[in-house]
Amino acid sequence: MVSWQTRTAKLLGRLTIRQALRRQLDITEMRARIAGMERFFPDVPADVQVDKAAGLSHCDGEWLTPTEGHSERVILHLPGGAFMTRFVRAERLLLARLCRATHARGRLVFYRLAPENPFPAGLDDCLEAYRQLLDQGVQPKNIILSGVSAGGCLALALMLSARDQGLPLPAGAMLMSPAADLTDEYDAGSRATNADRDAVLSLEHGEEIRQLYLDGRTELASHPYVSPVMGDFSGLPPLFFQVGSTEILLDDSHRCAERARAAGVSAEVEVWDRMPHGWQALSFAPESGRAIARLADFVRECCP
Repeated sequence: MVSWQTRTAKLLGRLTIRQALRRQLDITEMRARIAGMERFFPDVPADVQVDKAAGLSHCDGEWLTPTEGHSERVILHLPGGAFMTRFVRAERLLLARLCRATHARGRLVFYRLAPENPFPAGLDDCLEAYRQLLDQGVQPKNIILSGVSAGGCLALALMLSARDQGLPLPAGAMLMSPAADLTDEYDAGSRATNADRDAVLSLEHGEEIRQLYLDGRTELASHPYVSPVMGDFSGLPPLFFQVGSTEILLDDSHRCAERARAAGVSAEVEVWDRMPHGWQALSFAPESGRAIARLADFVRECCP
């Protein structure tokens, strides 16, 4: 049964984010609305230190470190937001909770956003952050990638690109409702069956989002670094997906997992009944705590 806290969040999502996505696409307005909603997310717990030192060439980044009990594990987290906006406080809090649950340090990357900085700028920033960890002596076996929605897409693209460049790969990746296919027709699969059931996302302006992210170069939509579901998953580390049963992006997780398994890669998909997009970040909801606990189990399996 879905908790009253999550039901309330779903209603708010329908009235705010989903409605904004269904109106004429205005990136400035969308960012302003999200900034206004950020006040509902609490601060990072007092026992997690946030270091805002950037350290990246073209974007900001943060280190999150539990004040007690952290290990050599590092979670490299890539926020969501349709490649064009983000919930800064929500993503920071989500990563802080993951760090506490896994005794890990967290690296949060505020990669450049479209349309001001279209593909591949954001992916380049994520790759630089990963290379930076390696250059600092962090062992790949101690790195876990994490990403929500567009961030999940970038986490998959990062691994494909890193493998193609001959870089050592991380120990695993946590992928929360990744938007892994920018080529899909919007009248097929879960994009159609869940079109009215998704409490947060609407793809009525999906083509505009694709155009803005790719700067009009829609021929790139099928490139694996843009739509990872089109890629060869050979050699990737274990993958763990979480997605809600009523999300329009449900099929993206299933199809990525199928591609991974076909390439001999371990991939698990957890489908959560009627959970809204990004529910892991809803710290006030009991389902969020349970999802964090399952993600922490995966981290401990990959990084004993």
